[in-house]
Amino acid sequence: MTVAEWIDRQGRPVPAAFRSFLDLKGPVSLANLLAAAEAQIEAYNAGDTRSRDAGFALLTADAYLTYACLRAVRGSGGASLDDITRRIAREWTPGKPG
Repeated sequence: MTVAEWIDRQGRPVPAAFRSFLDLKGPVSLANLLAAAEAQIEAYNAGDTRSRDAGFALLTADAYLTYACLRAVRGSGGASLDDITRRIAREWTPGKPG
């Protein structure tokens, strides 16, 4: 099952206007959800952070991170919420070189 398919099965539909941003085709895993969130943070940091595209990148990163937490809470991710927050604190520090 792909990440996008898994998201579609989580009970609450993603708003249609935002659904196309959550279209990751890779297999669903905690690692892929976190990598997708990190890629969106990189996209946000790479451009004009005041632009509409940057706003969508930030929202998409938040969504993937939220789904990663959901997967961890449900016990199918191989990591705990503590693991996820430590990774974010370590890797997503503002101003840290890529």
